[in-house]
Amino acid sequence: MNVKIRDSYKPYSPVAIISIMVLVVALVLSLTLAPIGHAAGAAGGAGESEQPLRPFPQHMSYAEGSIKPSHVTQKQMDAEVALLYDQYKLKYIKKNPYNDSQYYIWYNDGGWSGDAITVSEAHGYGMMITALMAGHDPEAKKIFDGMYRFFRAHPSELHPDLMAWQQADRDGKIIDVNGTDSAIDGDMDIAYALLLADKQWGSAGAINYKGEAVKVINAIMESEVHPEHFHLQLGDWVPISDSEPSFKPASRPSDFMLQHLKEFYKATGDKRWLNVIETTYGIVDDVHKTYSPKTGLLPDFVYRDADGKYKPVSEFKWTSESGNFLESEHDGAYNYNSCRTPWRISSDFLLTGDKRAYDQLSTLNAFVSGKHNAPYEVWSGYSLDGEKKLSEWDGGLEFTAPLMVSAMIDKSNQQWLNDLWDYHTEEANSVALEWRYYYGNSIRLLSMIVVSGNWWSPTGIASTDIAGHAAESDIVKSLAEGIVNGYPNGTFRPDEGVSRAEFSVMLAKTLKLAGNGAALPFEDKASIAPWASRYVAQLVEAGIANGLFGSEFLPAQKLTRAEAAVVLASAKKLELSSEAAATGFSDDAAIPAWAKPSILALGEAGVAFFQPQSKPFGPDAALTRAEAISLLRTLAGA
Repeated sequence: MNVKIRDSYKPYSPVAIISIMVLVVALVLSLTLAPIGHAAGAAGGAGESEQPLRPFPQHMSYAEGSIKPSHVTQKQMDAEVALLYDQYKLKYIKKNPYNDSQYYIWYNDGGWSGDAITVSEAHGYGMMITALMAGHDPEAKKIFDGMYRFFRAHPSELHPDLMAWQQADRDGKIIDVNGTDSAIDGDMDIAYALLLADKQWGSAGAINYKGEAVKVINAIMESEVHPEHFHLQLGDWVPISDSEPSFKPASRPSDFMLQHLKEFYKATGDKRWLNVIETTYGIVDDVHKTYSPKTGLLPDFVYRDADGKYKPVSEFKWTSESGNFLESEHDGAYNYNSCRTPWRISSDFLLTGDKRAYDQLSTLNAFVSGKHNAPYEVWSGYSLDGEKKLSEWDGGLEFTAPLMVSAMIDKSNQQWLNDLWDYHTEEANSVALEWRYYYGNSIRLLSMIVVSGNWWSPTGIASTDIAGHAAESDIVKSLAEGIVNGYPNGTFRPDEGVSRAEFSVMLAKTLKLAGNGAALPFEDKASIAPWASRYVAQLVEAGIANGLFGSEFLPAQKLTRAEAAVVLASAKKLELSSEAAATGFSDDAAIPAWAKPSILALGEAGVAFFQPQSKPFGPDAALTRAEAISLLRTLAGA
């Protein structure tokens, strides 16, 4: 079995800067307030959109207490990211010279990888970047689809839904080299990118992005996750490897993409991902407390010992010819793999508010900012105790850029964050790309996307305003099932009234209605947005509350509780009394006669929301988004 040594992680020569003058057109698009996924439908939803539904910039609201650079405007940050992307695209996004329908990320600008042109790691970076920058780049969808086709043209020999880890240009064709098996980091990013594409363009076109994402996610679970201990393995070659040392107990902290893992669970409903998440957080916490309590630094590789604890590989003696675990004598240190952990782990906190790695990140921030006066002094590699410098080069982008993301977790890091932002956008590290530096440039661009507020969740895991809500469990399940979506700025707004259009989409999806539906009978049908019209048509065809809305549908109008009762009773096909008997609510006199039979029938059917209570029913009050979700889950028996 070939062991993959990522030569793109070797120390680099000093940075040479190209002075490039570019006229920047800041493309600032208005944020839509339609919940994400509505414009093109969530899983099993509406048609494909050529136009991006979540165009750059997005301006997410990250977790409470987090910060962004305070000395530059949002417009300036967006412009810096857009310019860096333009330069990145120019240098690294390449068309397959032998197949015009395919694109890849050129990664060998250093020339140290022979005739290799790309790796799955680079491909994952490129697919995420392209999906996130749609709206700024009018070619984003074409490029993304081309990258998807390149991914599919180079499957791992061990699992067809994973990517062979390296490709080279030889004898007039691009072929897989150095082992045609996978590396988990590229596969995870490719899966995440496909989830992004589902929300960016919809999945009803030539490529079912959501369906393809689920295939990759399931393949990762099948071939790249330890089946008993649930740690992330290095690739699909590990389970069948008989190498010494064994790689089965090994994991790599730079692959600890905790937010990805949460998205994978929400996209598939596979509860094994919850085990992976728990294991991964546990590794971070144990290694930090035991081996880097004063620095927060994580090693390039960890290894599960006989006592069940994951330890830096430097804690073991290896029988390999080199005496090293895999790549170098620094495999157990904070080096060219784990330099990505501040970005990978912090992005989870920023989008989900999960604080299980907060202590490790806080310790890391305090250590680095306390040890160095400026970003250019940051070492390119540390021993875990922070005492030993591993490289002669300082200020490498792959080491400094992720620290921008970790600095965002707390306001005490404000000046350090500002300094890091300036370091990556001015003077020595201007937005013009460094020559011969794919790895650092990729990590810098992805980190700046996060820092500028333009990193978003494709499944709604980032709905930061539902924690502790009475309906949190119902909301999370419905988000995972694609019944409902969050808003572009990262909120769900559980206590906001649900519109008639939104409720129609939720109801049709809950009932699993199919087809294009019947002709819309409403005079204002032209005002029903494309993301909702097909679902409204399905409800009309199913005969659900056809007479409730009269001649006008009024899609933006909030659905009242009384109206919701009529719609839900119709959906459940309940028999209604011909008389408007008393409902038992304290404000019964205020409940319209046309709604009382439905309220009574729903209460008798066991729907607690409509059962007689001494408190007011509030017939004219808007049904909230949270109430709608809980009622629909009751309707579905979930």
